[in-house]
Amino acid sequence: MDFKNRFRTGLRQVKETVQIGPYLIFLVLLIIGSCLPAHQAPYKMPLGDEGEVVLYFQPVPQEAGKIRFTIGEIAAIRADGSQIPLSLYFNELKGARLAGEQKLLATGVLLPGSYSGLAIKITNAFVQTEEGDIALLVPKEPVAVDQLFEVKRRQSSTLFLSLSPSGIITGRIRFTPVFSLAGSDRILVNFTGYVSNADSNIITVFNKKTTEVVNTIATGRGPKGMVLDQRRARAYVAVSEEDSVDVFDVFSGSIISRIRLRFGDNPIELALTPDGRTLVAVNHGSNTVSIIDAISMFEVTKVSVGEGPTWAVVDPSGLKAFVMSSLSNTISVVDLTQRVISLTIAVKGGPLQGAFNRTGDRLYVISRDSPNLSVIDTSRSTVIAQIFVGPGSISLRVDLRTNLILVGKKFGGEITVVDPFSLMFIDSIKVGGKVAFMTIDREENSLFVVLPDKGLVRKFNLISKKMMAEIEVGEGAHAAVVMSEI
Repeated sequence: MDFKNRFRTGLRQVKETVQIGPYLIFLVLLIIGSCLPAHQAPYKMPLGDEGEVVLYFQPVPQEAGKIRFTIGEIAAIRADGSQIPLSLYFNELKGARLAGEQKLLATGVLLPGSYSGLAIKITNAFVQTEEGDIALLVPKEPVAVDQLFEVKRRQSSTLFLSLSPSGIITGRIRFTPVFSLAGSDRILVNFTGYVSNADSNIITVFNKKTTEVVNTIATGRGPKGMVLDQRRARAYVAVSEEDSVDVFDVFSGSIISRIRLRFGDNPIELALTPDGRTLVAVNHGSNTVSIIDAISMFEVTKVSVGEGPTWAVVDPSGLKAFVMSSLSNTISVVDLTQRVISLTIAVKGGPLQGAFNRTGDRLYVISRDSPNLSVIDTSRSTVIAQIFVGPGSISLRVDLRTNLILVGKKFGGEITVVDPFSLMFIDSIKVGGKVAFMTIDREENSLFVVLPDKGLVRKFNLISKKMMAEIEVGEGAHAAVVMSEI
């Protein structure tokens, strides 16, 4: 926003001194607009008086593996019979590719009220045979899927569409699909995981064992960093574009409170003390951190930190928060009892994220402009080593059981595994995309990786390094938390 204002001011000054034609002004605006960074793009507006439907297509049975068909339109049917089209994420459904995979099919912002089901328009269908694909006759009218569902104001309703394996083809030439529709089911709290989606303003709820989406939660505009208080079954998400922190209850799967911050704070990441009593919000817009009483859900105070804060991590004692500021090349150490900065550590290259080892005597830091991982001795508050991990580091996690350091990369589609004892990288995990965030589930010894460029969360076995499953979560995936994470 500051860049845009400076540009407008400069253009106005130029116009006062030089006669610029309308065409040239338009050309300059076009060039400058194309050069704006990607994060300047507007976020999706949050729900007002409307509600939202998120539709997932459930895994197809093996019997449907030879069928492929194209959906022209899916519409929600209101109680009065009127239809409202949904926005499709994809329209060609290939049975072989959908076997065992849940897919995000469509979304739509709808008026609150009762709906009688969906209408699905099929445009073509084919069956695979030994002679090749054979075209099938498709229904002339949209296929009705009768199932009552409710759309509530400012809430997200998650629906799951299934295709019956029986009667898909009749008379060997006609495609006669039978669909069924279901709503969200409750799952055991211990199996839940959550993903914040900054572009679509929702939290995706998934079953970490089956790796299927089970629900979605509507939030404010631009949900980003998340932390989970497993003891109280409560989660917090930084709602960056509304200068607030939303609190949602794990049991009910709903927002229970909103912690208001100051206008322009733009919170992007969160950190929580081990006892769950103090929450730290990293306010990128105001170069501050908010210290929040998580029990009363109230902002106690703000502390100014370095320019461009990007991350905060609380030490194992819960007494200090280490705040990375990439533009000032500093880490501010915030005393959480006195609520002041106790010292500042200089780190070159624009520190982005940090993570502690198991004992808390080492803080590992990745930087925006450095190919090295910095190792900080917290007792001396100094950088004692630099480990080469290559350029493009954007995310960091420490496996507290092994102390192995995982560094996620922006390019190359991999995670670098670093041994803290030999101070060198020893392995890599191929994940196939930009690694924006990672979290580890101690129960299954698995790693969940957020890949925003693909709209996916992928699950990996930490022993074999093999991918176990992937979860479609949609646009702007930012962070993930799971019960029993470390």
